[in-house]
Amino acid sequence: MALALSLILVIVGIAGVNMFIDYKVDQIPRVQVDTAENTDPGEPANFLLIGSDTRQFETLSPEERAAYGDPATEGGQRSDTIMVVHVEPEEKTGFLVSFPRDLVVDIPGVGESKINAAFNGGPQRVVDTLKQNFNLDIHHYIEVDFQSFKEIVDAMGGVPVYLRAPARDLTSGFEPFGALGGPAGIPFGFQPGCYVLDGTNALNYVRSRNLQEHIDGEWRTDPRGDLARIERQQAFMRRLATEAFRRSVNSPRTALDIADSTIPKLKADESLNSDDVKKLIRSFRRVNPNDPTSLEMVTLPTVPGPRNSSLGSILQAKQPDAEAVLARLRQFGPTPEQQQQGPRPTEIRVSVFNGSGQSGLAGKTQGELINEGFVTVGVGNKPAARATAVRYRPGAKDKATVLQSYLGGVGKLVEDASVTEVDVDLVLGKDFKGVTTPAGAAPAAPAAPAAPAPPSSAPPSSGGANGESGGPAVDPTQCA
Repeated sequence: MALALSLILVIVGIAGVNMFIDYKVDQIPRVQVDTAENTDPGEPANFLLIGSDTRQFETLSPEERAAYGDPATEGGQRSDTIMVVHVEPEEKTGFLVSFPRDLVVDIPGVGESKINAAFNGGPQRVVDTLKQNFNLDIHHYIEVDFQSFKEIVDAMGGVPVYLRAPARDLTSGFEPFGALGGPAGIPFGFQPGCYVLDGTNALNYVRSRNLQEHIDGEWRTDPRGDLARIERQQAFMRRLATEAFRRSVNSPRTALDIADSTIPKLKADESLNSDDVKKLIRSFRRVNPNDPTSLEMVTLPTVPGPRNSSLGSILQAKQPDAEAVLARLRQFGPTPEQQQQGPRPTEIRVSVFNGSGQSGLAGKTQGELINEGFVTVGVGNKPAARATAVRYRPGAKDKATVLQSYLGGVGKLVEDASVTEVDVDLVLGKDFKGVTTPAGAAPAAPAAPAAPAPPSSAPPSSGGANGESGGPAVDPTQCA
């Protein structure tokens, strides 16, 4: 990902760009990994992206040793982050799947364990684990460790992240306001908005599994743990892409500096060449933090495993939801269904708002949409509405039309530029009766709800007459 973000920028305004890419790719440190047979330059491919948690570098400060673990006691390495990026260069799209670190798998040569332990046996064991458990072909491998991640962010001059409230994680060391005064490390006059994180703060932020926010006078811990961390990692990657483009599109010199600073910090398989890099470039060049379709990111659906596991807290793949995600990583070209029928419910992200006056209707409707295969990202309240509205972001009318067909004949289509982090905001009016499967619709495996996040246009609220609740809404445009 970092490689693509760096090299994407030098395409504009630089003569001899192909020679430049060849030169930079040749500088990447290599690791020996047996991967699947490479695909042709215009064909899809899977890239395994590993964030290594190795502590074996010499520049740790005392604070970093406390947050990351001392190399003297934290030997070996595990994969702090595992992502598989499926690129479609001809379609200029990408599909990124995060694998939770607590997912239980059968690791070749080890047996049943959490998937992040596979990396203790090196990159090859991760590749083999993905193939054995999920039948995934990996064509290329890219790795970044803690220190490299920090240096990449610093090379960018920091990356802005939207914070809706003062936040901290005393375990990972994320406490950006600790030195700014105020009670309990809360800065006086805090305002929700964008805060630029340097490399150290950014690393502590994306590693946070116990993030706390100071809301209504108390620190509240996000109960989702690693799944919430994955959500923050994915959002951060979008922000990094946007910031890289903003800083570099009008300055080839800046683009070159970023590429020079970031590319040597990576590791890659021996077969990765400039044609493969161009696949990433073509798939990532339209990344936009406010447009989920520019690079679709999901987490492999999971459910909690048995509490009495000897491995501690574990997750297991949720079926058939996980299989539907994995099938897309195995698909090297559009399926006949995609070609003939347009968007499927599993490709449509929906927020549900209750304006009907009927208590609990948004939550009930969310469950019904999940059963039909839609991806829901939260519920909220709206002022009383007589008529149901299907408010869609620009460019998502086809997805809104599919959703409308499930609403029993109600739902006015309305294009709305304020809809950003989802495809559709469904506002339930007094005329809404329930979700109905349209005639001729193929049976769909229920989709897992996306990690709960404030709906894109939901107002700050602690509850309302309609029986829904939510937190302060994230304004994604603040970091655009």
